[in-house]
Amino acid sequence: MKLSSAPVVPSIRKVHFVILLATVAIVATTVGCSSNSRAAVSSSMPAGASLRPDAPQTGTPTTSRAVATNAKTSSAEKPPIPKLITYKSRDYGVSFIYPWQYAFLNARAVAQGEASLRPKSDGHDGQITLARIDIPKGFYDGTDYESGYFALSLDQDLGQQECEASLVVPKDGKLGTDTINGVEFHWIETDSGGGGHAAKLRQYVTFSNSNSTCYEFEMGVKTRNEDGLAREVDPDKVLRRLDGILRTVKILPDQSPAAAEAESSTEDSGPASHN
Repeated sequence: MKLSSAPVVPSIRKVHFVILLATVAIVATTVGCSSNSRAAVSSSMPAGASLRPDAPQTGTPTTSRAVATNAKTSSAEKPPIPKLITYKSRDYGVSFIYPWQYAFLNARAVAQGEASLRPKSDGHDGQITLARIDIPKGFYDGTDYESGYFALSLDQDLGQQECEASLVVPKDGKLGTDTINGVEFHWIETDSGGGGHAAKLRQYVTFSNSNSTCYEFEMGVKTRNEDGLAREVDPDKVLRRLDGILRTVKILPDQSPAAAEAESSTEDSGPASHN
């Protein structure tokens, strides 16, 4: 006896048909959900908007921006102007300007101090040292620098020829001339040293006919390097600093009270001063 297979085929086809319908339903559901989600996202953005990265908030600058701002501000700031001090002798009609960092010694301090503080003698008893300016050793720390100074002296016992003759011209040297603020000066330069010590001096003199006074200026640099281990300082560089003071020297041609008062009024707005 044989079994009939005819009813089996329609059953299989029905199963396939059911599976197909289920698959179509699942796909339709998925597509619908996706479309709804996309529509929801799109509706949350205004028309024509685009995605852009967030810009830094101006209210809270970053560290790098702060550093850049500070650097710009610092570079724009001007360095402070060095304070200058004016020395003026009303009795002898002479003045000069020097930096406040330098040390000042008045006439009494020079006269009562060590002999090394006094400038080279002009060979006459009438020589008076009014002031001395010293560059502190801290400017040349770690070198053989011992002292660098500017000294103002005068001698009212000397005539014009004696004033110029007070400069002893060194061997193979010559007497030079220089004009400073309208006044002609004679000057010489000398070098000396030995045993680890050295000195370089420049001496300037000028005679004023208005008050019959011989004005004497000395700039000197002294070094000491006995063991030869210290770094050597360039004396010419030190002398250039001192020469800057010399260029400010003014000698009044008239010593009358009216002239002294006029000079005082013109310097009221200038550097600080002391007599």
